[in-house]
Amino acid sequence: MIESTALRYFREVTLRGSIKRAAESLRIAPSAISRQVQGLEDELSAKLFDRGARGMSLTGAGHLLYRYAVESQDKLDRIRVQVEEFDSLQRGQVKLATVEGLLASFVSDFVVDLSKAYPGISITVTTAGTSGVAEMVGRHEVDLGLVFGRAPRRDLIELARMRQSLCLMVAPDHPMAAREYCAIKDLAGLRVILPDLSFGIRQEIDRACAKANVELDVYSETNSIAFLRTIAVKTRIGTFLPRDSAMPELLAGTLIAVPLRDKRLEATQVTLVRLATRNSTPSGLRVAQLLVERMKERKS
Repeated sequence: MIESTALRYFREVTLRGSIKRAAESLRIAPSAISRQVQGLEDELSAKLFDRGARGMSLTGAGHLLYRYAVESQDKLDRIRVQVEEFDSLQRGQVKLATVEGLLASFVSDFVVDLSKAYPGISITVTTAGTSGVAEMVGRHEVDLGLVFGRAPRRDLIELARMRQSLCLMVAPDHPMAAREYCAIKDLAGLRVILPDLSFGIRQEIDRACAKANVELDVYSETNSIAFLRTIAVKTRIGTFLPRDSAMPELLAGTLIAVPLRDKRLEATQVTLVRLATRNSTPSGLRVAQLLVERMKERKS
């Protein structure tokens, strides 16, 4: 026990008015309480109780010790609450939904680091397009969501944003691979594979091309970012992704990222969201806090 037995018994005797009633409350022998109280009086060289026919009442010294005992109990109670909160921050299950493009680097790195720093927190990761992620957060199916662009629903709170500029992704032998950058007008007639319309990436590309009156040669569409990367690596068909979405291939040199010179596509971002009406668990709050910090570190 952090609190001494003698102090606990003293406080109980004060509250109950007699050693006998304190013993009944604590379910121990009266002699054990009497010894502890006597020990306190010997240690302090002061009488703590006046004993009378109506029971035991505190002396002046007893009142001072009782005030200390109550304050100590209050402090101990606060410490217990803080310890319990700290433990709950270290343990629990958190569900995260994310757009697939963040799995290749950002989310996978985050989960690895989380497992090392907080082994008691398990995190479940589900992938979907931006609209799907938003729906899962809105239906209470997950605690947090990472969407491409701004939060697509009014009932979602934006916790943090991270820049994810879109690039043209092509194989090293592609004719566009040597360019330092390309404008939207340079993409006219370019053969590409695109994410389907459930992806925020696709919506941004469609808007930019429509504004510039540019038509792409769309070879195929898919709901898999991994498939986009594979096709771009193995063919002369391009695609559009943020750098984080193709980091393994970029590091291996099997894909080249050509920056797109377009204000809208350079400003695209990923947003961490949660449901406004959802009460987060302590572990969920900790994961959200860590994600916000990581996104701020990666912000460019």
